[in-house]
Amino acid sequence: MISEPNFTTHDYAIGGKMVTGKAVLSESYRMMMENGDREAINAVKSELIHKMATFILENNLVEFAYQDDPITFSRQIAVRAYLAPNDQVKILRLANKIT
Repeated sequence: MISEPNFTTHDYAIGGKMVTGKAVLSESYRMMMENGDREAINAVKSELIHKMATFILENNLVEFAYQDDPITFSRQIAVRAYLAPNDQVKILRLANKIT
């Protein structure tokens, strides 16, 4: 189906990192995607997104903050990551010639 993606990060002056990943599709899976198989397309996207999230977590590219409630003894957990819309990511990628 899809090879194990290779993820890398690229530093930016704006104070963030761009995470990029590349994987190789088998010929049969490539053909399914080219033929518009929505299930195949969504499966590839889902797998890559989940693997990217794991990479982001393992490389500490996300921040977690905790706040305890002394009355209920519960804990609120916040998670933060810097993300940009597709068109802005494309601008950063093209400016630094990242494929």
